[in-house]
This record gives sequence, structure tokens and C-alpha cells, in this order.
Amino acid sequence: MTDDVHCPQWLWALGGLAGIGFIALGGLLVLLPLMMPAVFEGVVVAVAGYGLISVTVGLCLCEVGLRGWQKGSVRRFYSKWAWGVFLVLSLIIGAIGVSFPAERQSGFLFAPIHFALITLPGLVLFSLVSLLAGSDGAISVRRMLLGVIGGASSIIVAVPVELVGMMLSSLVGVAFTVLTPGGEAEIERMMQMMMRWVETPPSDESQIMGLLASPLVLITLGLTLAVITPMVEEFGKTLVMGFLGIWSRPSLLPSFLMGAACGLGFAWFEGVGSGALGLGTSPAWGISVSMRFLATAMHALTSGMVGLGWGWFWRRRRWALPLCYALSVLIHGVWNLNVVLSLAGAALSATSEVVGRVVIIAGVSVQVALTGMVLVALVSIPLVLRRREGAGLATS
Repeated sequence: MTDDVHCPQWLWALGGLAGIGFIALGGLLVLLPLMMPAVFEGVVVAVAGYGLISVTVGLCLCEVGLRGWQKGSVRRFYSKWAWGVFLVLSLIIGAIGVSFPAERQSGFLFAPIHFALITLPGLVLFSLVSLLAGSDGAISVRRMLLGVIGGASSIIVAVPVELVGMMLSSLVGVAFTVLTPGGEAEIERMMQMMMRWVETPPSDESQIMGLLASPLVLITLGLTLAVITPMVEEFGKTLVMGFLGIWSRPSLLPSFLMGAACGLGFAWFEGVGSGALGLGTSPAWGISVSMRFLATAMHALTSGMVGLGWGWFWRRRRWALPLCYALSVLIHGVWNLNVVLSLAGAALSATSEVVGRVVIIAGVSVQVALTGMVLVALVSIPLVLRRREGAGLATS
């Protein structure tokens, strides 16, 4: 079974040039916090982390473009020990990160540690999934890198679309709030609160929780995170597969693996920012990074499902692609909804402790069940596809 990506020479050259651009952009993002520390105070790690992601994507593009141009040999992303190496590195760097002085976690030197702890656990996961696919089913390093690049790059389009979606969600929230008793007074209260915060940012946690308890905010967050965000992200993460499918259409198992690689790239880019929320306190940062590993697994599964849909699509089962997309949006939406439930439960606890606890317990219960389902699916899907494709080769 071969797994090369056949594309025209001009496309490899264009990819290499784009890689140089990503390297330049990443280098600038890494240097800016060093050159202007006062301007980037509080976001040094995130900005430098995005720079490291951009440099990584650029290097991958240059490597893929050069080897594609030269029609170099293709190696598979398959090793019996790679997951162990990535795991040991993750544990060592994680120990260094946790032992890092809390007051220095927001500094520039912590950025490489944060970047490594966002990326390495995902490589552990992908290495294990590739092992389950078998040596014959594993995709090439070139196809894996193209997936990572496509997934990471899709966030450039996803972010502005999601911002527009958030504004539309807020309009829906305003319309719903106006129709409820006391809705106009609630909107007036929210506007006054925001005007006060422009002059004096909130310093008390209770003020933020009061904002989150507002129906307007909960509706906006719910529609944005549980509906719009999954639809946009699951549409964009694997678009690179549809584009490359003009020239190269892998079978079902490689399609799933390449889709999972797309999710990996997206999760890395997303995780550098969201995983930095706990910086300043080692336990909070450790929990934040651990949760990003679970989110990476979710992104790998949902993108892998859409990738599998592309595989069916190329085999004239057109209905499978929108079905896989809908299932991935559903899983992603329920996953994000639990975030909203957790925030709502914490906010409602200030006024009704019982209600707040019930909402939090409900969210945690769904999250645990969904996490288990995601991990089981990441194990079972490659095994089922491997058995299916092996049976197909035996009968052909």
C-alpha cells in the first residue's frame, strides 16, 4: 500500500514559499515580546507560543515543499517506540514547568516549555493511533505534516468567522432577553456594568460571576461555543484534504488518520492561547494543560471523522461526508456546552448553591462520559478500518 501525495510541482514550490513566510511571521512574534515587553505584559507566553507554532508550521511547509519538489522518498509516521519517547519528554518538561517559579511563568523563558506541553502530548496520542492502524495503514510523514499544517492554518479563517458569529449570537440573546419579564432592565444593567468596567476593570471575582449569571451572556456563550464554533471549526479543519483530493485520494484508514492530524494542528494553535489561562500558579497551569490534552483528543476524533467522510466521498458515497460532519459538530458542540454549563454553575452558585451544584455535576458527568467515548472511538475506529481494509485486500 503506497501513501504518497501526488501534486503538481508548482504547488510544492508555493508551499515552500509559504513556509518561509510562516517562519518570518513566527520569528517576528517570538521577538516582539523581547523587544517590547511592556506592550505584551501578561501575554508574552501566548504571543511567543504562537510564534513558535508559526515557525513550526513554516519549517514543516518548507520540508514538505522541498521533498515534494525533489520527489523525495516517503517515510511512514509509524514507530513502535515514538509514543514512549514523546511521553517521556512530556513528563520531563511537565515536571520542569510545574517546578518553575510561579512569578516567572508569565516570562519569555517559559514560552518554550508551554509550547512543548501543548504539542508533545498530542504526538503521543497520534503515535498510538498510528500504531493501532498498523504499519500498512499508517500515513506518510508528508501526509501527516500536511494535515497538521492545514488544521493549524484553518484557524486564520475560523477566528474572524467565529467573532461574527458571536456578535450574531449576542443579538439573538438580546432579542430573547427583551421578550422575557424584566428583560429591558437586565439589558440596561448589563450596559451600565460594561460602561463601568471600561473605566475600572473588575477586580472582584463576584463581579465576573454576576456577569456570567446573566441570561444574555449565557445565551451568547451557548450559541457561540456550542453551535457556531463547532460548525465553523469542523468545516475548516479538513479543507486541506478536500483540496489535495483533486490529485491524491487516500483510502479510508489514511483518510481518518490525516483528518486526525488536521485536528492535531488546530488543537495546538488553539491550545497555546487557551492553555495559558492558568499561568502564574503551577497547579492551575498544570490543570489547564491537562485539559488541553483531552481537547486535543476531541479535535483529533472529530476531524478524523470528517476525514473519514472525505474518504467515503471520494468513493462515490457522497452522503457520508455531510453525515460525518454533522456527527463531528454534535460531539464538538456537546463538548463545548459543558464549558458553558461549568461557568453557569459557578455563577449560579452565588445566588443558589443547590442549583449551581446541580448544573456543575450535570456538566461534569456529561464531560466524563464524552471523554470516555472520545478515547474509545480513537482506539476502535482505526482497528475497525484496519480490519476492514485487510479483509478487502484478502478478497481482492
